[in-house]
Amino acid sequence: MVLKNLLRRKTRTLLTVLGIGIGVAAVVALGAMAEGYINSYTTILTSSGADVIVTQSDAVDIILSAVDDTVAPQLAVIPGVKQVSGVVISMITTPEVPYFVIFGLEPNTFGMEHYKVVEGQPVLRERQTILGKTAAKNFKKKIGDNFKIQDVSFRIVGIYETGQGVEDMGAVISLKDAQAVFKKPRQVTYYQLKSTRPEMTEGAIKEIERRFPKLAASRSANFMDEQSATAMLRAMGWFIGILAVIGGGLGMMNTMLMSVFERTREIGVLRALGWRRGRVIAMIVGEAFLLCLVGGIVGSAIGAWLVYALNQIPALVGMFDNTLTPALFAQGMLIALFLGAAGGIYPAWRAARLQPVEAMRYEGAGSQVQSSKFKVKSQHPTSNFQLPISNFQSLISNFGGLALRNVFRQRTRTLLTTLAIGVGVGLVVLLGGIAEGFVDQLGAMGSASGELTISEAKAADMGLAAIEDKVGKWTATLPGVAEVSGMLFGVASVPGTPYFFAMGLEPTSYAIRHYAITEGERLRSPREIIIGKIAAKNLKKKVGDPLSVSGGSYRIVGIYETGTSYEDAGGIMVLSEAQRIFKKPNQVSFYFVKLKDPSQADAVKQAVEARWPQVSVSRSSEFADKTNDMQSFRAMANALSFLSVLIGGVGIMNAMLMSVYERTREIGTLRALGWRRRRVVGMIVREALALSFVSGIVGIVFGMGLGALLMQEPSMGSFLKPSYTLPLLIQAIVVAMILGSVGASYPAWRAANLSPIEALRYE
Repeated sequence: MVLKNLLRRKTRTLLTVLGIGIGVAAVVALGAMAEGYINSYTTILTSSGADVIVTQSDAVDIILSAVDDTVAPQLAVIPGVKQVSGVVISMITTPEVPYFVIFGLEPNTFGMEHYKVVEGQPVLRERQTILGKTAAKNFKKKIGDNFKIQDVSFRIVGIYETGQGVEDMGAVISLKDAQAVFKKPRQVTYYQLKSTRPEMTEGAIKEIERRFPKLAASRSANFMDEQSATAMLRAMGWFIGILAVIGGGLGMMNTMLMSVFERTREIGVLRALGWRRGRVIAMIVGEAFLLCLVGGIVGSAIGAWLVYALNQIPALVGMFDNTLTPALFAQGMLIALFLGAAGGIYPAWRAARLQPVEAMRYEGAGSQVQSSKFKVKSQHPTSNFQLPISNFQSLISNFGGLALRNVFRQRTRTLLTTLAIGVGVGLVVLLGGIAEGFVDQLGAMGSASGELTISEAKAADMGLAAIEDKVGKWTATLPGVAEVSGMLFGVASVPGTPYFFAMGLEPTSYAIRHYAITEGERLRSPREIIIGKIAAKNLKKKVGDPLSVSGGSYRIVGIYETGTSYEDAGGIMVLSEAQRIFKKPNQVSFYFVKLKDPSQADAVKQAVEARWPQVSVSRSSEFADKTNDMQSFRAMANALSFLSVLIGGVGIMNAMLMSVYERTREIGTLRALGWRRRRVVGMIVREALALSFVSGIVGIVFGMGLGALLMQEPSMGSFLKPSYTLPLLIQAIVVAMILGSVGASYPAWRAANLSPIEALRYE
């Protein structure tokens, strides 16, 4: 009977399964993305056969780690250590892919030997590179060609293959070249060590950490599991995935409720025949479980296909290798079954409470008598059709009142559909607001410090950006330039928070005026720091207290407030000190340029870019939008928004189909009274648009509410300040209205094609 009931309305069941499936697919795909990131790093760290990884202890991400290369000889003599190989790993952006991994290793070490050359020869000297097999294919490169890394030309001498997707989509150069290209003089990102014997590994790790307090050593296979970024990435995947699943779950609850409504008389007969309430509940919950089980299977298949499709994109090749684990599919199925239980409880409870006598007299939602009536004029000159409606609805009948009446006829269905669409629209608003917030904050910081911002042209990430100080000195000599302020931007570890934005500025620079001191005094010496108002509150610090940043102790001399959340959640130290702790001597992340005359901006921009091709100059209010970080975030936000919108579209189509089914006789009457197909289509579309408009408003409120909740999160919430601009809010409404138009297309077509005679006989 459970299967029979579901197959009674095949289209509705199909749409419900699809809505649940898309939600489950989101969980699977986002989980795979998180695991892909983790697996990629784990692969890089373990594939060479290394047993131990040694990094900077307070680095928030391995790619930001910096270890002096003078440590290598000391590591080599530690008991239990057989071989030591230093590695520089970084990323660049290319026209083909936004993130391309470069490995720098010393020739003839075990680390370099891992990259098995299948064509040509290995790297033997400077300015040579070997490309991964996948990279060579995607870039259409062969041996003898040149390959540019940060505007430095390297000759391709070999093609390698490791069997690991991330590595095969990368390139390898010598350690010395990597240190020069990525501005890491006498530094490596990490050391990989081979143990003399497996049982000596743990002892070697303890000895390394005892001798080098500023270094962290861990087994290579466990390294990523110990990183705070891993937990954060998994949490983010869960958060967004659960939102998508909730949208599908609301659609499923809607389906079950409508099933109960239309089967009221049938359930009454079953109750009259002796079915107990428990049996009715079991039937409804069984239907919900079956829907979710099928939806979970469909969603797992869609999720697997999405992961496969993503893995074919050149920028992501190898990222999702071996990420579709049984545990991930089990997680998706458990969520789907939980939805079945949660979504089926209320409809089952409602069905069980039906009294047999009342249920058997039920004539359907369309026949319920209201308190008053209004006239709907047909296109036939001699006929009028009486429909029940309230006085208020009569008042607004000339403004689409019929559509609104129909939308609010089934209030529970309308509420659930509105919430399902609202969740999707809310996610669009939230992600868009976060993106706009970051752009606004970075733009405000730059604009307050100068009209122009100089950034590294091909930096894959702001944290990896490095511009030599000679660029700033030369720019300061230009006739139209009044002041040049260099800033080093870094993420440091501070007791009490895993992420602390530490920015380095010269105490006498123009840019530091942006940080208005509200308590204490301005920055003067290298052992001092000023912190933002939010940081002071979160860390429970006041003027005069010490603050440990990346292992160094600094005295808080002032508290500032800019109104920009990520700045107010961070701190400012002397530029030379920031360069020291982040191991970027004579480098900055950005230069802010104050002009004597703002009209000279284009001339200064052209002069700087012509002299220094490795940098990019943009107006400070616009530079954030051009960074690779922001472009990647927007791409991710758009993909997630599309997923949410898809769920909402399925939900509204399902709701409108239910409405058409239950009003079949009514629509048949309208057609018999002379309503043309176009008029019926218009009515259904107006209903969907009205529902979508309300859902858009609900989604905006929901998205803003989520943003406010995220801002309360102690570790990362402090950096968020979503900006809900008028264009973004209009976009949310437009998205909802498009959903209404698309979702109403099939139900409207079906309603318009109902035969009046058949419709009037519909039971």
